[in-house]
Amino acid sequence: MTTDWHAAARAITFDGRPFIGGDVGPSRSRASFTTVCPSTEQPLATMVDGNAEDIDRAVAAARSGFAGSWRSIAPEARQAHLEALAGAMLAQRDELALMDCLEMGMPISSALAAVDEAIRFTRYYAAAIAQPRGEVAHADAANIWAMNWYEPRGVVGIISSWNFPLLVAVSAIAPAIAAGNTVVAKPSPVAPSSVLALARIAAEAGLPAGVINAVAGGGEAGAALAGHNDVDQIGFVGSAATGRRIMVAAGQSNGKPVMLEGGGKSPQIVFADAVDLDGLADSIAASAFANSGQICVARTRLLVERGSGDALIDRVREATARLFAAGDPLDPSVSYGPLASRAQRDRVQSYLDIGADEKADHRPIATGGTLPDRGYFVAPGIFAAASGTMRVAREEIFGPLIALIPFGDEAEAVRIANDTPHGLAATLWTRDIGRARRMARDIDAGRIDIRTSAAPGAPLQLMPAEPFGGSGHGVLGGQQGMRAYQRLKSVQIITE
Repeated sequence: MTTDWHAAARAITFDGRPFIGGDVGPSRSRASFTTVCPSTEQPLATMVDGNAEDIDRAVAAARSGFAGSWRSIAPEARQAHLEALAGAMLAQRDELALMDCLEMGMPISSALAAVDEAIRFTRYYAAAIAQPRGEVAHADAANIWAMNWYEPRGVVGIISSWNFPLLVAVSAIAPAIAAGNTVVAKPSPVAPSSVLALARIAAEAGLPAGVINAVAGGGEAGAALAGHNDVDQIGFVGSAATGRRIMVAAGQSNGKPVMLEGGGKSPQIVFADAVDLDGLADSIAASAFANSGQICVARTRLLVERGSGDALIDRVREATARLFAAGDPLDPSVSYGPLASRAQRDRVQSYLDIGADEKADHRPIATGGTLPDRGYFVAPGIFAAASGTMRVAREEIFGPLIALIPFGDEAEAVRIANDTPHGLAATLWTRDIGRARRMARDIDAGRIDIRTSAAPGAPLQLMPAEPFGGSGHGVLGGQQGMRAYQRLKSVQIITE
Protein backbone atom coordinates (compact mmCIF):
# COMPACT_ATOMS: atom_id res chain seq x y z
CA MET A 1 0.00 0.00 0.00
CA THR A 2 1.08 3.58 -0.67
CA THR A 3 1.75 5.45 2.56
CA ASP A 4 -0.36 8.50 3.29
CA TRP A 5 2.51 10.63 4.54
CA HIS A 6 0.30 13.53 5.62
CA ALA A 7 -1.75 11.20 7.81
CA ALA A 8 1.45 9.67 9.16
CA ALA A 9 2.79 13.15 9.97
CA ARG A 10 -0.36 13.99 11.91
CA ALA A 11 -0.08 10.76 13.88
CA ILE A 12 3.63 10.75 14.69
CA THR A 13 4.79 11.43 18.23
CA PHE A 14 8.13 12.87 19.26
CA ASP A 15 9.94 12.01 22.48
CA GLY A 16 12.58 14.57 23.29
CA ARG A 17 13.85 12.95 26.47
CA PRO A 18 17.39 11.54 26.63
CA PHE A 19 17.81 7.79 26.16
CA ILE A 20 20.40 6.57 28.64
CA GLY A 21 21.39 3.11 29.80
CA GLY A 22 18.73 1.30 27.80
CA ASP A 23 15.76 3.44 28.81
CA VAL A 24 14.10 6.81 28.35
CA GLY A 25 14.40 8.72 31.55
CA PRO A 26 13.95 12.12 33.12
CA SER A 27 16.54 14.77 32.42
CA ARG A 28 18.50 16.77 34.95
CA SER A 29 17.96 19.80 32.70
CA ARG A 30 15.02 22.15 33.10
CA ALA A 31 15.73 23.81 29.76
CA SER A 32 14.03 22.89 26.50
CA PHE A 33 13.94 23.85 22.84
CA THR A 34 11.33 23.50 20.11
CA THR A 35 11.94 21.91 16.75
CA VAL A 36 10.38 23.59 13.71
CA CYS A 37 9.19 22.08 10.44
CA PRO A 38 11.08 24.00 7.72
CA SER A 39 8.41 23.43 5.08
CA THR A 40 5.57 24.89 7.16
CA GLU A 41 7.53 27.09 9.61
CA GLN A 42 5.36 25.61 12.37
CA PRO A 43 6.61 24.16 15.67
CA LEU A 44 6.86 20.38 15.86
CA ALA A 45 7.86 19.27 19.35
CA THR A 46 9.42 20.31 22.62
CA MET A 47 12.77 18.66 23.29
CA VAL A 48 14.80 18.43 26.45
CA ASP A 49 17.90 20.61 26.12
CA GLY A 50 20.38 18.22 27.67
CA ASN A 51 22.96 19.60 30.07
CA ALA A 52 26.28 18.51 31.56
CA GLU A 53 24.59 16.31 34.17
CA ASP A 54 22.73 14.43 31.44
CA ILE A 55 26.01 13.90 29.61
CA ASP A 56 27.62 12.65 32.83
CA ARG A 57 24.84 10.08 33.24
CA ALA A 58 25.07 9.01 29.60
CA VAL A 59 28.85 8.62 29.76
CA ALA A 60 28.57 6.61 32.98
CA ALA A 61 26.02 4.33 31.33
CA ALA A 62 28.25 3.92 28.28
CA ARG A 63 31.24 3.12 30.50
CA SER A 64 29.23 0.54 32.39
CA GLY A 65 28.01 -1.04 29.15
CA PHE A 66 31.54 -1.13 27.77
CA ALA A 67 33.13 -2.66 30.85
CA GLY A 68 30.19 -4.94 31.58
CA SER A 69 29.99 -6.90 28.36
CA TRP A 70 30.38 -5.05 25.09
CA ARG A 71 34.17 -4.86 24.92
CA SER A 72 34.59 -8.58 25.54
CA ILE A 73 31.56 -9.97 23.75
CA ALA A 74 32.38 -12.58 21.10
CA PRO A 75 32.70 -11.10 17.60
CA GLU A 76 29.89 -13.26 16.23
CA ALA A 77 27.60 -12.06 19.03
CA ARG A 78 28.41 -8.41 18.31
CA GLN A 79 27.80 -9.11 14.63
CA ALA A 80 24.39 -10.56 15.45
CA HIS A 81 23.52 -7.47 17.48
CA LEU A 82 24.36 -5.14 14.59
CA GLU A 83 22.36 -7.29 12.20
CA ALA A 84 19.44 -7.13 14.63
CA LEU A 85 19.79 -3.34 14.78
CA ALA A 86 19.74 -3.10 10.98
CA GLY A 87 16.63 -5.25 10.88
CA ALA A 88 14.91 -3.13 13.51
CA MET A 89 15.77 0.05 11.60
CA LEU A 90 14.23 -1.50 8.49
CA ALA A 91 11.07 -2.37 10.42
CA GLN A 92 10.75 1.27 11.53
CA ARG A 93 12.00 2.77 8.27
CA ASP A 94 8.94 4.96 7.71
CA GLU A 95 9.04 6.46 11.21
CA LEU A 96 12.75 7.29 10.98
CA ALA A 97 12.40 8.82 7.52
CA LEU A 98 9.37 10.85 8.54
CA MET A 99 11.22 12.34 11.50
CA ASP A 100 14.04 13.55 9.27
CA CYS A 101 11.58 14.82 6.66
CA LEU A 102 9.56 16.84 9.17
CA GLU A 103 12.47 18.20 11.21
CA MET A 104 15.06 18.81 8.50
CA GLY A 105 12.87 19.34 5.44
CA MET A 106 14.35 16.76 3.09
CA PRO A 107 11.76 15.24 0.73
CA ILE A 108 10.31 12.01 2.06
CA SER A 109 11.73 10.07 -0.91
CA SER A 110 15.22 11.32 -0.02
CA ALA A 111 14.68 10.61 3.68
CA LEU A 112 13.69 7.01 2.90
CA ALA A 113 16.82 6.62 0.76
CA ALA A 114 18.95 8.00 3.61
CA VAL A 115 17.48 5.49 6.06
CA ASP A 116 18.22 2.71 3.57
CA GLU A 117 21.83 3.94 3.35
CA ALA A 118 22.09 3.97 7.16
CA ILE A 119 20.87 0.36 7.21
CA ARG A 120 23.50 -0.59 4.61
CA PHE A 121 26.18 1.11 6.74
CA THR A 122 25.09 -0.92 9.75
CA ARG A 123 25.06 -4.20 7.82
CA TYR A 124 28.44 -3.47 6.27
CA TYR A 125 30.04 -3.01 9.68
CA ALA A 126 28.24 -6.03 11.06
CA ALA A 127 30.01 -8.06 8.37
CA ALA A 128 33.31 -6.25 8.98
CA ILE A 129 33.43 -7.51 12.57
CA ALA A 130 34.27 -11.00 11.34
CA GLN A 131 37.14 -9.86 9.11
CA PRO A 132 40.74 -10.69 10.19
CA ARG A 133 42.47 -8.06 12.27
CA GLY A 134 45.95 -7.66 13.67
CA GLU A 135 49.14 -9.41 12.62
CA VAL A 136 51.94 -11.55 13.95
CA ALA A 137 55.25 -9.72 13.92
CA HIS A 138 58.56 -11.35 12.99
CA ALA A 139 60.90 -11.88 15.94
CA ASP A 140 64.48 -13.05 15.64
CA ALA A 141 64.64 -14.93 18.91
CA ALA A 142 62.89 -18.30 19.10
CA ASN A 143 61.57 -17.52 22.57
CA ILE A 144 59.63 -14.36 21.49
CA TRP A 145 56.12 -14.35 20.09
CA ALA A 146 55.27 -10.81 19.00
CA MET A 147 51.89 -9.67 17.73
CA ASN A 148 49.59 -6.69 17.23
CA TRP A 149 45.87 -6.50 17.66
CA TYR A 150 43.17 -3.85 17.60
CA GLU A 151 41.16 -3.00 20.69
CA PRO A 152 38.21 -0.64 21.17
CA ARG A 153 38.98 2.76 22.64
CA GLY A 154 36.09 2.68 25.12
CA VAL A 155 33.41 5.36 25.21
CA VAL A 156 33.01 7.37 22.00
CA GLY A 157 31.12 10.65 21.87
CA ILE A 158 29.32 11.26 18.56
CA ILE A 159 28.34 14.86 17.75
CA SER A 160 26.47 14.80 14.47
CA SER A 161 25.07 17.30 11.98
CA TRP A 162 21.53 18.12 10.86
CA ASN A 163 21.81 17.75 7.07
CA PHE A 164 21.30 13.96 7.08
CA PRO A 165 20.34 13.50 10.73
CA LEU A 166 20.14 9.71 10.93
CA LEU A 167 22.66 8.79 8.24
CA VAL A 168 25.46 11.03 9.48
CA ALA A 169 25.04 9.72 13.03
CA VAL A 170 24.94 6.07 11.93
CA SER A 171 28.03 6.51 9.74
CA ALA A 172 29.92 7.06 13.02
CA ILE A 173 27.86 4.93 15.41
CA ALA A 174 27.98 1.75 13.27
CA PRO A 175 31.79 1.50 12.95
CA ALA A 176 32.28 2.65 16.55
CA ILE A 177 30.10 -0.06 18.11
CA ALA A 178 31.29 -2.66 15.59
CA ALA A 179 34.80 -1.91 16.83
CA GLY A 180 33.69 -2.72 20.37
CA ASN A 181 33.04 0.76 21.74
CA THR A 182 29.92 2.15 23.35
CA VAL A 183 28.63 5.55 22.31
CA VAL A 184 26.97 8.71 23.55
CA ALA A 185 25.31 10.46 20.61
CA LYS A 186 24.51 14.19 20.68
CA PRO A 187 22.48 15.04 17.57
CA SER A 188 21.94 18.56 16.28
CA PRO A 189 19.05 20.40 17.95
CA VAL A 190 17.74 21.20 14.46
CA ALA A 191 16.75 17.56 13.86
CA PRO A 192 17.42 15.28 16.85
CA SER A 193 14.47 12.88 16.85
CA SER A 194 15.70 10.12 14.54
CA VAL A 195 18.90 9.69 16.58
CA LEU A 196 16.95 9.59 19.85
CA ALA A 197 14.67 7.01 18.23
CA LEU A 198 17.69 5.00 17.06
CA ALA A 199 18.87 4.56 20.67
CA ARG A 200 15.42 3.29 21.61
CA ILE A 201 15.26 0.99 18.59
CA ALA A 202 18.68 -0.44 19.48
CA ALA A 203 17.53 -1.33 22.99
CA GLU A 204 14.33 -2.89 21.65
CA ALA A 205 16.45 -4.93 19.22
CA GLY A 206 18.36 -6.42 22.15
CA LEU A 207 21.58 -4.42 22.24
CA PRO A 208 22.89 -4.36 25.81
CA ALA A 209 22.07 -1.36 27.96
CA GLY A 210 24.53 1.48 27.55
CA VAL A 211 25.80 0.55 24.08
CA ILE A 212 23.94 3.43 22.36
CA ASN A 213 22.94 6.43 24.45
CA ALA A 214 21.52 9.67 23.07
CA VAL A 215 21.09 13.15 24.52
CA ALA A 216 19.59 16.00 22.50
CA GLY A 217 20.82 19.49 23.18
CA GLY A 218 22.84 22.45 22.10
CA GLY A 219 26.08 24.03 23.19
CA GLU A 220 26.18 22.89 26.82
CA ALA A 221 25.68 19.23 25.98
CA GLY A 222 28.17 19.36 23.11
CA ALA A 223 30.84 21.07 25.19
CA ALA A 224 30.30 18.66 28.08
CA LEU A 225 30.71 15.66 25.79
CA ALA A 226 33.78 17.03 24.00
CA GLY A 227 35.48 17.96 27.27
CA HIS A 228 34.49 14.90 29.29
CA ASN A 229 37.42 13.18 30.97
CA ASP A 230 35.81 9.74 30.73
CA VAL A 231 35.15 9.91 26.97
CA ASP A 232 37.92 8.19 25.01
CA GLN A 233 37.26 9.56 21.52
CA ILE A 234 35.04 12.08 19.73
CA GLY A 235 33.49 11.73 16.29
CA PHE A 236 32.25 15.06 14.91
CA VAL A 237 30.55 16.21 11.72
CA GLY A 238 29.61 19.88 11.44
CA SER A 239 31.06 23.31 10.83
CA ALA A 240 34.80 23.87 10.78
CA ALA A 241 34.56 26.50 13.52
CA THR A 242 32.70 24.16 15.88
CA GLY A 243 35.10 21.34 15.03
CA ARG A 244 38.06 23.45 16.12
CA ARG A 245 36.37 24.26 19.43
CA ILE A 246 35.78 20.54 19.96
CA MET A 247 39.45 19.83 19.31
CA VAL A 248 40.43 22.42 21.93
CA ALA A 249 38.01 20.92 24.47
CA ALA A 250 39.28 17.41 23.73
CA GLY A 251 42.88 18.49 24.13
CA GLN A 252 42.26 20.41 27.35
CA SER A 253 40.44 17.47 28.95
CA ASN A 254 42.05 14.05 28.64
CA GLY A 255 43.69 14.58 25.24
CA LYS A 256 41.23 12.30 23.46
CA PRO A 257 41.54 11.88 19.67
CA VAL A 258 38.94 13.52 17.45
CA MET A 259 37.49 12.20 14.21
CA LEU A 260 36.58 15.43 12.43
CA GLU A 261 34.70 16.35 9.29
CA GLY A 262 34.40 20.13 9.13
CA GLY A 263 32.86 21.03 5.80
CA GLY A 264 33.96 21.44 2.22
CA LYS A 265 33.94 23.53 -0.94
CA SER A 266 34.52 20.76 -3.43
CA PRO A 267 35.44 21.37 -7.09
CA GLN A 268 33.79 19.87 -10.15
CA ILE A 269 36.34 20.21 -12.95
CA VAL A 270 35.14 20.00 -16.55
CA PHE A 271 37.59 19.91 -19.46
CA ALA A 272 36.49 20.81 -22.98
CA ASP A 273 36.90 17.21 -24.13
CA ALA A 274 34.12 16.16 -21.74
CA VAL A 275 31.56 18.93 -22.18
CA ASP A 276 29.43 16.90 -24.59
CA LEU A 277 29.37 13.73 -22.46
CA ASP A 278 25.92 12.32 -21.76
CA GLY A 279 24.82 12.86 -18.19
CA LEU A 280 27.37 15.59 -17.40
CA ALA A 281 24.79 18.31 -16.73
CA ASP A 282 22.61 15.93 -14.72
CA SER A 283 25.59 14.97 -12.59
CA ILE A 284 26.56 18.61 -11.98
CA ALA A 285 23.03 19.51 -10.94
CA ALA A 286 22.64 16.45 -8.71
CA SER A 287 25.99 16.93 -6.98
CA ALA A 288 25.25 20.58 -6.14
CA PHE A 289 21.48 20.78 -5.61
CA ALA A 290 20.51 17.46 -4.00
CA ASN A 291 19.27 17.99 -0.44
CA SER A 292 18.96 21.67 -1.43
CA GLY A 293 22.75 21.90 -1.47
CA GLN A 294 23.08 20.89 2.18
CA ILE A 295 25.74 18.23 1.58
CA CYS A 296 29.30 18.38 2.93
CA VAL A 297 30.75 16.99 -0.32
CA ALA A 298 28.54 19.08 -2.66
CA ARG A 299 30.54 20.08 -5.74
CA THR A 300 29.77 23.81 -5.52
CA ARG A 301 32.86 25.11 -7.33
CA LEU A 302 32.31 24.45 -11.04
CA LEU A 303 35.67 24.78 -12.79
CA VAL A 304 35.13 24.86 -16.56
CA GLU A 305 37.70 25.10 -19.33
CA ARG A 306 37.41 28.54 -20.94
CA GLY A 307 34.89 28.86 -23.72
CA SER A 308 32.54 26.16 -22.43
CA GLY A 309 30.78 27.90 -19.54
CA ASP A 310 27.66 29.43 -21.11
CA ALA A 311 26.67 26.28 -22.99
CA LEU A 312 27.16 24.21 -19.85
CA ILE A 313 25.03 26.60 -17.76
CA ASP A 314 22.16 26.16 -20.20
CA ARG A 315 22.40 22.39 -19.92
CA VAL A 316 22.55 22.55 -16.11
CA ARG A 317 19.39 24.69 -16.14
CA GLU A 318 17.58 22.05 -18.18
CA ALA A 319 18.85 19.23 -15.97
CA THR A 320 17.80 21.00 -12.76
CA ALA A 321 14.25 21.54 -14.02
CA ARG A 322 14.09 17.88 -15.03
CA LEU A 323 15.62 16.38 -11.87
CA PHE A 324 14.27 18.58 -9.09
CA ALA A 325 10.58 19.13 -8.45
CA ALA A 326 10.02 21.62 -5.65
CA GLY A 327 7.09 21.37 -3.28
CA ASP A 328 5.74 19.76 -0.15
CA PRO A 329 8.38 17.34 1.21
CA LEU A 330 5.64 14.90 2.23
CA ASP A 331 4.72 14.42 -1.44
CA PRO A 332 6.72 11.44 -2.77
CA SER A 333 7.01 13.11 -6.19
CA VAL A 334 8.85 16.10 -4.71
CA SER A 335 12.66 16.04 -4.90
CA TYR A 336 13.59 19.59 -3.82
CA GLY A 337 12.75 20.77 -0.32
CA PRO A 338 13.42 23.77 1.91
CA LEU A 339 16.58 24.58 3.77
CA ALA A 340 16.68 23.12 7.25
CA SER A 341 16.05 26.26 9.28
CA ARG A 342 15.33 29.95 9.14
CA ALA A 343 18.93 30.61 10.16
CA GLN A 344 20.26 28.49 7.30
CA ARG A 345 17.95 30.18 4.79
CA ASP A 346 19.09 33.60 5.97
CA ARG A 347 22.73 32.52 5.74
CA VAL A 348 22.33 31.28 2.17
CA GLN A 349 20.42 34.39 1.12
CA SER A 350 23.18 36.57 2.57
CA TYR A 351 25.52 35.13 -0.06
CA LEU A 352 23.27 36.51 -2.77
CA ASP A 353 24.09 39.98 -1.44
CA ILE A 354 27.76 39.07 -1.14
CA GLY A 355 27.75 37.80 -4.73
CA ALA A 356 26.10 41.01 -5.91
CA ASP A 357 28.80 43.09 -4.18
CA GLU A 358 31.47 40.90 -5.80
CA LYS A 359 29.76 41.19 -9.23
CA ALA A 360 29.63 37.40 -9.46
CA ASP A 361 26.57 37.46 -11.80
CA HIS A 362 24.04 35.36 -9.91
CA ARG A 363 21.68 33.51 -12.26
CA PRO A 364 18.68 31.80 -10.64
CA ILE A 365 17.72 28.35 -11.90
CA ALA A 366 14.13 27.18 -11.98
CA THR A 367 13.20 23.83 -10.52
CA GLY A 368 10.39 21.69 -11.83
CA GLY A 369 7.31 23.18 -10.20
CA THR A 370 7.05 26.51 -8.39
CA LEU A 371 8.78 27.10 -5.07
CA PRO A 372 6.16 27.24 -2.31
CA ASP A 373 5.44 30.62 -0.73
CA ARG A 374 5.67 29.13 2.74
CA GLY A 375 8.78 27.47 4.13
CA TYR A 376 12.51 28.10 4.04
CA PHE A 377 12.90 27.57 0.30
CA VAL A 378 15.74 29.07 -1.76
CA ALA A 379 16.00 28.59 -5.53
CA PRO A 380 19.13 27.01 -6.99
CA GLY A 381 21.52 29.35 -8.72
CA ILE A 382 24.90 29.81 -10.39
CA PHE A 383 27.37 32.64 -9.88
CA ALA A 384 28.37 32.71 -13.54
CA ALA A 385 31.25 35.21 -13.31
CA ALA A 386 33.08 34.01 -10.22
CA SER A 387 36.79 33.95 -9.53
CA GLY A 388 38.78 31.96 -7.03
CA THR A 389 39.28 35.01 -4.81
CA MET A 390 35.57 35.73 -4.25
CA ARG A 391 33.88 34.74 -1.01
CA VAL A 392 31.11 32.97 -2.94
CA ALA A 393 33.81 30.74 -4.45
CA ARG A 394 35.81 30.16 -1.27
CA GLU A 395 33.40 29.90 1.65
CA GLU A 396 31.10 26.97 2.33
CA ILE A 397 27.58 28.29 1.75
CA PHE A 398 25.84 24.97 2.42
CA GLY A 399 23.03 25.77 0.07
CA PRO A 400 22.06 25.43 -3.61
CA LEU A 401 24.52 27.94 -5.08
CA ILE A 402 27.35 27.10 -7.52
CA ALA A 403 30.31 29.34 -8.37
CA LEU A 404 31.48 28.91 -11.98
CA ILE A 405 35.22 29.56 -12.35
CA PRO A 406 36.95 29.38 -15.75
CA PHE A 407 40.44 27.90 -16.19
CA GLY A 408 42.91 27.74 -19.05
CA ASP A 409 44.87 24.52 -18.66
CA GLU A 410 45.52 21.57 -16.39
CA ALA A 411 47.99 23.40 -14.17
CA GLU A 412 45.58 26.27 -13.56
CA ALA A 413 42.74 23.84 -12.82
CA VAL A 414 44.86 22.13 -10.14
CA ARG A 415 45.89 25.48 -8.66
CA ILE A 416 42.29 26.71 -8.40
CA ALA A 417 41.04 23.35 -7.08
CA ASN A 418 43.61 23.42 -4.27
CA ASP A 419 43.21 27.12 -3.47
CA THR A 420 40.78 26.51 -0.62
CA PRO A 421 40.98 25.73 3.11
CA HIS A 422 38.91 22.59 2.45
CA GLY A 423 39.72 19.19 0.97
CA LEU A 424 36.79 16.80 1.16
CA ALA A 425 36.07 15.75 -2.42
CA ALA A 426 36.52 16.55 -6.11
CA THR A 427 35.14 15.39 -9.45
CA LEU A 428 37.07 15.49 -12.73
CA TRP A 429 35.48 15.13 -16.19
CA THR A 430 37.93 14.30 -18.98
CA ARG A 431 38.56 11.66 -21.62
CA ASP A 432 42.35 11.96 -21.15
CA ILE A 433 43.40 9.15 -18.81
CA GLY A 434 46.91 10.55 -18.37
CA ARG A 435 45.51 13.90 -17.25
CA ALA A 436 43.08 12.12 -14.96
CA ARG A 437 45.87 10.19 -13.27
CA ARG A 438 48.03 13.29 -12.78
CA MET A 439 45.20 15.34 -11.35
CA ALA A 440 44.06 12.57 -9.04
CA ARG A 441 47.57 12.73 -7.59
CA ASP A 442 47.82 16.52 -7.45
CA ILE A 443 44.37 17.55 -6.14
CA ASP A 444 44.18 17.78 -2.37
CA ALA A 445 40.93 16.00 -1.59
CA GLY A 446 40.04 12.81 0.23
CA ARG A 447 37.53 11.54 -2.33
CA ILE A 448 38.12 12.03 -6.06
CA ASP A 449 35.80 10.84 -8.83
CA ILE A 450 37.21 10.67 -12.36
CA ARG A 451 34.29 10.50 -14.76
CA THR A 452 33.36 9.95 -18.35
CA SER A 453 29.94 8.76 -17.24
CA ALA A 454 27.21 9.80 -14.80
CA ALA A 455 26.74 6.21 -13.62
CA PRO A 456 26.54 5.75 -9.82
CA GLY A 457 29.82 5.27 -7.98
CA ALA A 458 30.73 2.83 -5.23
CA PRO A 459 28.83 3.14 -1.93
CA LEU A 460 30.40 5.43 0.65
CA GLN A 461 30.92 2.65 3.18
CA LEU A 462 33.06 0.67 0.71
CA MET A 463 35.45 3.56 -0.05
CA PRO A 464 37.58 4.60 2.93
CA ALA A 465 38.95 8.13 2.70
CA GLU A 466 40.33 10.91 4.86
CA PRO A 467 39.86 14.65 4.32
CA PHE A 468 42.57 17.21 3.62
CA GLY A 469 43.22 20.53 5.30
CA GLY A 470 40.45 22.31 7.17
CA SER A 471 37.94 19.63 6.18
CA GLY A 472 39.23 17.48 9.01
CA HIS A 473 40.92 14.17 9.63
CA GLY A 474 40.07 10.55 10.32
CA VAL A 475 38.93 7.82 7.97
CA LEU A 476 35.28 7.30 7.01
CA GLY A 477 34.34 4.04 5.31
CA GLY A 478 35.83 0.61 4.84
CA GLN A 479 37.76 -1.50 7.31
CA GLN A 480 39.94 1.51 8.08
CA GLY A 481 36.80 3.37 9.09
CA MET A 482 36.24 0.82 11.85
CA ARG A 483 39.90 0.79 12.86
CA ALA A 484 39.72 4.56 13.28
CA TYR A 485 37.69 3.80 16.43
CA GLN A 486 40.25 1.34 17.76
CA ARG A 487 43.75 1.50 19.18
CA LEU A 488 46.63 -0.72 18.09
CA LYS A 489 48.23 -2.76 20.85
CA SER A 490 51.60 -4.50 20.65
CA VAL A 491 52.09 -7.65 22.71
CA GLN A 492 55.21 -9.81 23.22
CA ILE A 493 55.21 -13.18 24.88
CA ILE A 494 58.76 -13.96 25.96
CA THR A 495 59.69 -17.38 27.29
CA GLU A 496 62.92 -19.02 28.40
